[in-house]
Amino acid sequence: MNTGTITQEALNDYRAAIKSWLTLRNVQSTSQLRLAALLDTEEKPAAHASKLENLRERLALLEWQINCAARDGLYAHQIVLESCVTSATENFMSEHGDALTDALAPFLCAPYGLEAAMKILRTAVVRQTEVRTPVIPAAYKSIIDETGLKVDASMRADASATFTPAKHKVFLARLNRLNEKGEY
Repeated sequence: MNTGTITQEALNDYRAAIKSWLTLRNVQSTSQLRLAALLDTEEKPAAHASKLENLRERLALLEWQINCAARDGLYAHQIVLESCVTSATENFMSEHGDALTDALAPFLCAPYGLEAAMKILRTAVVRQTEVRTPVIPAAYKSIIDETGLKVDASMRADASATFTPAKHKVFLARLNRLNEKGEY
Protein backbone atom coordinates (compact mmCIF):
# COMPACT_ATOMS: atom_id res chain seq x y z
CA MET A 1 0.00 0.00 0.00
CA ASN A 2 1.52 3.34 -0.99
CA THR A 3 1.46 6.48 1.09
CA GLY A 4 -0.99 8.21 -1.28
CA THR A 5 -3.54 5.50 -0.55
CA ILE A 6 -2.87 5.77 3.17
CA THR A 7 -3.28 9.55 3.03
CA GLN A 8 -6.59 9.19 1.16
CA GLU A 9 -7.85 6.60 3.66
CA ALA A 10 -6.85 8.90 6.52
CA LEU A 11 -8.71 11.78 4.87
CA ASN A 12 -11.81 9.61 4.38
CA ASP A 13 -11.67 8.58 8.06
CA TYR A 14 -11.35 12.25 9.03
CA ARG A 15 -14.37 13.18 6.91
CA ALA A 16 -16.43 10.38 8.47
CA ALA A 17 -15.40 11.43 11.99
CA ILE A 18 -16.30 15.07 11.33
CA LYS A 19 -19.64 14.08 9.83
CA SER A 20 -20.46 11.89 12.84
CA TRP A 21 -19.47 14.63 15.28
CA LEU A 22 -21.53 17.29 13.48
CA THR A 23 -24.54 14.98 13.17
CA LEU A 24 -24.48 14.22 16.90
CA ARG A 25 -24.19 17.92 17.74
CA ASN A 26 -27.23 18.63 15.54
CA VAL A 27 -29.19 15.85 17.24
CA GLN A 28 -28.18 17.33 20.60
CA SER A 29 -29.45 20.78 19.59
CA THR A 30 -32.74 19.32 18.39
CA SER A 31 -33.11 17.28 21.58
CA GLN A 32 -32.43 20.35 23.73
CA LEU A 33 -35.16 22.24 21.86
CA ARG A 34 -37.56 19.33 22.32
CA LEU A 35 -36.78 19.24 26.04
CA ALA A 36 -37.36 22.99 26.38
CA ALA A 37 -40.66 22.69 24.51
CA LEU A 38 -41.73 19.76 26.66
CA LEU A 39 -40.90 21.67 29.84
CA ASP A 40 -42.68 24.84 28.65
CA THR A 41 -45.91 23.15 27.60
CA GLU A 42 -48.88 23.95 29.79
CA GLU A 43 -50.85 20.88 28.85
CA LYS A 44 -48.92 17.84 29.89
CA PRO A 45 -49.24 15.07 27.29
CA ALA A 46 -49.73 11.45 28.20
CA ALA A 47 -46.57 9.89 29.62
CA HIS A 48 -45.07 13.37 30.13
CA ALA A 49 -42.78 12.21 32.94
CA SER A 50 -41.40 9.27 30.99
CA LYS A 51 -40.84 11.46 27.90
CA LEU A 52 -38.91 13.94 30.05
CA GLU A 53 -36.86 11.15 31.60
CA ASN A 54 -36.06 9.59 28.21
CA LEU A 55 -35.13 12.94 26.68
CA ARG A 56 -32.83 13.78 29.59
CA GLU A 57 -31.23 10.35 29.30
CA ARG A 58 -30.83 10.88 25.58
CA LEU A 59 -29.09 14.22 26.19
CA ALA A 60 -26.72 12.67 28.72
CA LEU A 61 -25.85 9.93 26.24
CA LEU A 62 -25.37 12.48 23.47
CA GLU A 63 -22.78 14.29 25.61
CA TRP A 64 -20.82 11.04 25.81
CA GLN A 65 -21.30 10.21 22.12
CA ILE A 66 -20.23 13.71 21.08
CA ASN A 67 -17.13 13.37 23.25
CA CYS A 68 -16.27 10.05 21.61
CA ALA A 69 -16.90 11.41 18.10
CA ALA A 70 -14.81 14.52 18.83
CA ARG A 71 -11.95 12.34 20.07
CA ASP A 72 -12.23 10.26 16.89
CA GLY A 73 -12.04 13.50 14.90
CA LEU A 74 -8.94 14.67 16.78
CA TYR A 75 -7.24 11.34 16.22
CA ALA A 76 -8.23 11.24 12.54
CA HIS A 77 -6.92 14.78 12.06
CA GLN A 78 -3.58 13.80 13.57
CA ILE A 79 -3.39 10.75 11.31
CA VAL A 80 -4.06 12.91 8.22
CA LEU A 81 -1.26 15.31 9.15
CA GLU A 82 1.13 12.45 9.97
CA SER A 83 0.30 10.75 6.69
CA CYS A 84 0.99 13.91 4.69
CA VAL A 85 4.26 14.60 6.50
CA THR A 86 5.36 10.96 6.22
CA SER A 87 4.63 10.93 2.51
CA ALA A 88 6.42 14.25 1.93
CA THR A 89 9.40 13.06 3.99
CA GLU A 90 9.59 9.79 2.06
CA ASN A 91 9.54 11.76 -1.21
CA PHE A 92 12.29 14.04 0.09
CA MET A 93 14.40 11.11 1.26
CA SER A 94 14.04 9.29 -2.06
CA GLU A 95 15.52 12.35 -3.78
CA HIS A 96 17.96 13.65 -1.14
CA GLY A 97 18.31 10.88 1.43
CA ASP A 98 21.77 9.81 0.33
CA ALA A 99 23.11 13.36 0.55
CA LEU A 100 21.50 13.89 3.94
CA THR A 101 22.83 10.68 5.48
CA ASP A 102 26.26 11.35 3.95
CA ALA A 103 26.27 14.82 5.53
CA LEU A 104 25.42 13.25 8.90
CA ALA A 105 27.81 10.29 8.42
CA PRO A 106 30.48 11.57 10.84
CA PHE A 107 27.94 11.16 13.63
CA LEU A 108 25.95 8.25 12.20
CA CYS A 109 29.09 6.12 11.70
CA ALA A 110 30.70 7.14 14.97
CA PRO A 111 29.89 6.24 18.53
CA TYR A 112 27.84 9.44 18.84
CA GLY A 113 25.19 7.85 16.69
CA LEU A 114 21.70 8.83 15.74
CA GLU A 115 20.99 11.12 18.71
CA ALA A 116 23.89 13.44 17.86
CA ALA A 117 22.91 13.42 14.18
CA MET A 118 19.30 14.24 15.06
CA LYS A 119 20.45 17.15 17.22
CA ILE A 120 22.33 18.59 14.23
CA LEU A 121 19.36 17.92 11.94
CA ARG A 122 16.97 19.59 14.38
CA THR A 123 19.20 22.66 14.55
CA ALA A 124 19.36 22.79 10.74
CA VAL A 125 15.56 22.61 10.48
CA VAL A 126 15.15 25.37 13.08
CA ARG A 127 17.59 27.59 11.19
CA GLN A 128 15.84 26.93 7.90
CA THR A 129 12.43 27.84 9.35
CA GLU A 130 13.92 31.10 10.62
CA VAL A 131 15.20 31.89 7.13
CA ARG A 132 12.07 30.84 5.25
CA THR A 133 8.53 30.05 6.32
CA PRO A 134 7.75 26.42 5.46
CA VAL A 135 5.33 25.91 2.56
CA ILE A 136 2.99 22.93 2.39
CA PRO A 137 3.79 20.84 -0.71
CA ALA A 138 1.26 21.21 -3.51
CA ALA A 139 0.49 17.48 -3.37
CA TYR A 140 -0.96 17.91 0.15
CA LYS A 141 -2.22 21.50 0.02
CA SER A 142 -5.84 20.62 -0.79
CA ILE A 143 -5.88 18.03 2.00
CA ILE A 144 -4.44 20.45 4.55
CA ASP A 145 -6.79 23.19 3.33
CA GLU A 146 -9.71 20.85 4.02
CA THR A 147 -8.58 19.61 7.43
CA GLY A 148 -6.68 22.66 8.62
CA LEU A 149 -3.46 22.53 10.56
CA LYS A 150 -5.41 22.42 13.81
CA VAL A 151 -8.88 21.20 14.63
CA ASP A 152 -11.93 23.31 15.37
CA ALA A 153 -11.86 24.71 18.92
CA SER A 154 -15.38 23.42 19.62
CA MET A 155 -14.27 19.90 18.66
CA ARG A 156 -11.34 20.15 21.04
CA ALA A 157 -13.70 21.37 23.77
CA ASP A 158 -16.14 18.52 23.09
CA ALA A 159 -13.26 16.04 23.40
CA SER A 160 -12.00 17.46 26.69
CA ALA A 161 -13.92 15.16 29.05
CA THR A 162 -12.29 11.85 29.87
CA PHE A 163 -14.08 8.62 30.59
CA THR A 164 -12.65 5.47 32.08
CA PRO A 165 -13.25 2.18 30.29
CA ALA A 166 -15.77 1.34 33.00
CA LYS A 167 -17.63 4.60 32.40
CA HIS A 168 -17.70 3.90 28.65
CA LYS A 169 -19.23 0.52 29.43
CA VAL A 170 -21.87 2.15 31.63
CA PHE A 171 -22.77 4.65 28.89
CA LEU A 172 -22.91 1.88 26.31
CA ALA A 173 -25.28 -0.12 28.53
CA ARG A 174 -27.46 2.97 29.00
CA LEU A 175 -27.51 3.53 25.23
CA ASN A 176 -28.48 -0.09 24.62
CA ARG A 177 -31.31 0.18 27.18
CA LEU A 178 -32.62 3.32 25.51
CA ASN A 179 -32.40 1.67 22.09
CA GLU A 180 -34.29 -1.39 23.39
CA LYS A 181 -37.06 0.89 24.65
CA GLY A 182 -37.24 2.37 21.17
CA GLU A 183 -36.73 5.86 22.52
CA TYR A 184 -33.55 6.62 20.63
